[in-house]
Amino acid sequence: MNTNSNKSAFPIFTETGIHQDGLTKREYFAAMAMQGILAAPEECFINQWDYIGIAKCAVVAADALLKQLQNPKP
Repeated sequence: MNTNSNKSAFPIFTETGIHQDGLTKREYFAAMAMQGILAAPEECFINQWDYIGIAKCAVVAADALLKQLQNPKP
């Protein structure tokens, strides 16, 4: 996977030059996917109480998005 996935989704540079990374792009995309899955788990054929399955599905979705974003063609 491209190292771009480990770059900060929302880097912060303060006036003193301190850099705070926050979430990586992969973590941010996984969180957004997990939010959608939790809103409608039946759409992913996942039991709404299977949090491990939901988390795995969210990470797979995030990785798929990052891979697709590397593709120069839409």
